Amino acid sequence: MVSWNTSLLWVFSVHIFTSCKFVEGLKDLPSHARGGKIYKEIYGSLYRQSEAPQTYTQNEALSWPAKVDNFDDRNNNTFQQRYFVDESFYNGKGPVFFEIGGEGTLSGPPGGYIAKLAEKYNALLVALEHRFYGESIPMNSVDTETYYKYLTVDQALKDLDSFTHWYSKQRGLLEETKWFVFGGSYPGALSSWYRNQYPQSSVGSLSSSGVVNCIVDYYQFDEQVTAAVGNQCSDRISQIQKSFEQLILKENRQEVNEEGWKIALDMFNCEYDMWKEDFYYMIADSWSMADQYANKESLCNTILNIATDDATGSNRDYNMVLMQTFANYTNDLWGTDFCTGGFYNSEQLRDPKRWKVDPRSWRWQTCSEVSYFNTAPKRGSLRSMDVNLEYHLKQCNYIFGGKYYQGFPTSYALNKKFGAGQPTAHKVFYSDFSDDPWQRASVNYKVSSDQPYRLAMGDGLGHCQDFHEPSEKDPQVLTDLREEFETYLDLWLNE
Repeated sequence: MVSWNTSLLWVFSVHIFTSCKFVEGLKDLPSHARGGKIYKEIYGSLYRQSEAPQTYTQNEALSWPAKVDNFDDRNNNTFQQRYFVDESFYNGKGPVFFEIGGEGTLSGPPGGYIAKLAEKYNALLVALEHRFYGESIPMNSVDTETYYKYLTVDQALKDLDSFTHWYSKQRGLLEETKWFVFGGSYPGALSSWYRNQYPQSSVGSLSSSGVVNCIVDYYQFDEQVTAAVGNQCSDRISQIQKSFEQLILKENRQEVNEEGWKIALDMFNCEYDMWKEDFYYMIADSWSMADQYANKESLCNTILNIATDDATGSNRDYNMVLMQTFANYTNDLWGTDFCTGGFYNSEQLRDPKRWKVDPRSWRWQTCSEVSYFNTAPKRGSLRSMDVNLEYHLKQCNYIFGGKYYQGFPTSYALNKKFGAGQPTAHKVFYSDFSDDPWQRASVNYKVSSDQPYRLAMGDGLGHCQDFHEPSEKDPQVLTDLREEFETYLDLWLNE
C-alpha cells in the first residue's frame, strides 16, 4: 500500500549540496545554505500563489514501498521512499515529466521551467526523493554499514526504474505514456546515467549542469571561480583567505593561535571542535557558491567596497574589517547556521549523536563513489592550500574508515562505466553555464548526434540556470538554449 504522509514539507534544514520544494533553481541549493536571503528571495519568486487553478501548492508527500536492496531477490525488505505529484496541467494523455531528487531533502513537485513545460505539454509532474535523503531512509539508519550496501549510484538508478513501473501501474497510466527525465547537478549526472542503464524506461532527458565526469582531485572548480569573478575580485578573496590564516595561525604557521581561532569561529557561529581545514573549506564554499548561484556581483561589490579608511589605519585592523565584512555577507546570504548545518565539521560528521542525515549521506557518496573533491589549484588558489586531496581523503577515513570504507572513491570505475565527459547514453540534452564552476565536471562539448550539448555564455549565468522559471529579463542566450532543448524534447516525445 502507498503511505500518504500529509505533512507539508517546507524544509529549511539539514543537508549538501542540493534540494528544495523542488522549485527549480533551489533544487541544487544545499540545505545547510537555506537560512539566508538567497533561498528566501528565490523561494518567494518561484511560486505563482495567486494564479488559480495552476498553483504550485500540491505539497502532500506520498510514498511507495521501495526495495532496500534492488539487487538481492532474497531480501524483501522495503522502505518508504517519498515522491511528489502535481496534476495541475495533466489531461490524462500527456507525458510524465519526471524529476530526479538529489543530495538533499525533497520538498515538493517540480516547479520553475519544468512546470512551464508541463503547462505546454499537458504533462504530469512527478519528483522522487533520493534514497538516504530527507525522510527516505532505508533501515532507518545512516551508519556506514548501511551506506556501504545500499547508498550507491546503481541502487539509486534502479529506484528510478522500479518507481516508474510501479507508479505507471498504480496510477493507471496509458500504456503509451512517455516519461521524460529532468535532473540538475548530481541528478543531472543521474539523468544521463539512467538513460544509459535503463533506456527503455524513458524517451529522453535534460541534464542541466550535469556532473557526469567524476573528477577526484577537482581543482578546476576553483580555477573556474577565479575566471568568473575576475582578477580584482579574486585578489580580494585571496586577501580575505590570507587574513584568516594570519588570524588563526601563530607566526610559525604551524600551530593554532587559540584566541584568533575562537574569533574566526565566532564570526560564522561555528563549533569550536572544527578542524582548521574544515573552516577553510567552509569559507571557500561561501564565495564559490556565490558565484555558482549567480551572486558574484553582490559578493564582489561587498568585498571590493571596503575602503582603507573604513578601518583604523593598521594592517591588522583593516584585515579584521575584511574578514568581518565577508562573515556578515556569508551569514546574510546563506544563513547564520551555514557553518553549523552539519556539512563541514569532521567531528560532527563522525559523531552519531550529532549526525544530520543529508550532509552525512552526501559525504559518503563523495568519499565512496562520486568524489568531486574541491581542492586548491597549485597556482593562484583562492582557497587555502591545506584544502587539498590529502585533506579530503583524511576526512573520509576519519568519518567512515574501517571495515566498510575502502579509503578511496570508485570514481574511475564509474567514469569507465558511463563514459565520464563523453557519456555513452542516448537522447540526453546537456546544458551548462559559463559562470558555473561545476561545468568542468560536465561533458566535453560535442558528445554525439543524439546527445546535444549547449554552453550558455553570459555574465551571471550560474548552476542549473535553465531550471529557473523563464522571465522576460532572461538573457537571449538562455532563451535560445531553452528553445534548442525544446526542439529535442518535441523530437524525442514524438518518435
